Amino acid sequence: MGSCARLRLRLTAPWPARCESSHDPPRRGSCRSRGVLPSEPKIRCVPGSTCREAGILLGRGADPRPRRSRSLPAPDLERSNTPSMTTPPTWPHTPVVRPKDRKQRIESAATQAFALRGYHQVSMSDVAASVGISAPALYRHFANKYDLFKHTAFGIVDAVETATDDAAESAAVIGAPPAQQSAALIGATLDSLIKRRGTGEIIRWESRYLEPADRASVDQRLAKVYGRFSTVLKQLRPNLRSDDAALQSRAAFAVLASVSMHRTSISSAAADYLRAAAQRAFDAELPETESYVAPAATGIPSTAKREQIVARSIELFFARGYNLVSIEEIGGAVGITASGVYRHFESKSGILAAACSRAAEYLGQVTREVFAAVDNHEAALDGLIDAYVEAQLAHHRLLQVYIAESTNLGDDERERLIALQRDHVEEWAGLLRAVKPQFSASEARCVAHAGFHVVDSLGRVLAWQDTPSNRTRVAHMLRAVLDV
Repeated sequence: MGSCARLRLRLTAPWPARCESSHDPPRRGSCRSRGVLPSEPKIRCVPGSTCREAGILLGRGADPRPRRSRSLPAPDLERSNTPSMTTPPTWPHTPVVRPKDRKQRIESAATQAFALRGYHQVSMSDVAASVGISAPALYRHFANKYDLFKHTAFGIVDAVETATDDAAESAAVIGAPPAQQSAALIGATLDSLIKRRGTGEIIRWESRYLEPADRASVDQRLAKVYGRFSTVLKQLRPNLRSDDAALQSRAAFAVLASVSMHRTSISSAAADYLRAAAQRAFDAELPETESYVAPAATGIPSTAKREQIVARSIELFFARGYNLVSIEEIGGAVGITASGVYRHFESKSGILAAACSRAAEYLGQVTREVFAAVDNHEAALDGLIDAYVEAQLAHHRLLQVYIAESTNLGDDERERLIALQRDHVEEWAGLLRAVKPQFSASEARCVAHAGFHVVDSLGRVLAWQDTPSNRTRVAHMLRAVLDV
């Protein structure tokens, strides 16, 4: 007797070949005459293929229906996306081509994310999604989130360091006079920083989360950049005292670096003004430093636990960063347990919100007092300069936490405080436009941000020493930058 085809279908895809089935009428010698049910299809191979290619093994007297796996359920061929025996596959598959600049795209996306949301608020999945790849694909380029963060911080410093080095070397090669070297250095630095808008927060705030060796590397390279400015300034003004040169070179760099701290549009006129402002920082004549003996400390701390919690939290957040401070540490600083802290605040974020609200209210009160005491815009701007410098030096911990840590607040509280910060910028921009009508609204905001960053940078240089002499010198530099 003849044999009947035995069928076994492999449940894999794609199929290298296919077979077709039919229900032809029975004839002598057919599968039906050999005991196969009339409803069962017989197998007919397509020309050009073999049964072995189609996954069919020949045997004797077997049921031609597909066998069901003992461990897997039978596939639903109507719903499955797996190609069927009668559906030709698309072959060969088109390979996915990775862009050659994928690593650069990842670094760019990560830089923006870390600057906008902070190191601890960004995950590898967030960065991968923004680039349109999977998280495992991201790990082909960077070992972990810290590795990616370190590369972004180093990349920012690399760009500025390269720009200042190239400008200084080019000017030296042609033997340019000091004034031309100064202009070249200022222009190259500004051009480099404009290309990296909104990334300055990584160096200004987030770099404290770098490991000690990496943080030291960033600081050393920034010191080299500051040294470039100081060298050019000393060539321009050989008789300048070293402490004045350090202060003025940092002020000039701060004017230029301010463009990386905000996202206000920068017109060509605004860029020209910033270059001129940096040059004015070089040219300023600072008042002499006066000796000062700090008075004996007066006053006593509050006895209210809620007030103590806020005060100690501000100090801890300023020293180490919000994300590295625990509720247990805050409680220990005021002599209570973590549960004792929760009797006054629902969460650590609630403590931060209380501190930031206090800072916003303080700046608003300072501004209102200045406006109430004058009768013209020039006097208001002059008074606001002195009041702002005094506030930054006297309450630098509070105001630094206010600016640096607002990204860690809840959405509603963060939006409220960001609106207050914008209002504060608009107060300054409005005064600047009243005194200098040639400014557009965006230009005035750019200049205001430059002034804020100058005060912040000089406060760091002076280690936040709140003395009458330091207040006078910082205010003098701010007036030079604003040209008032």
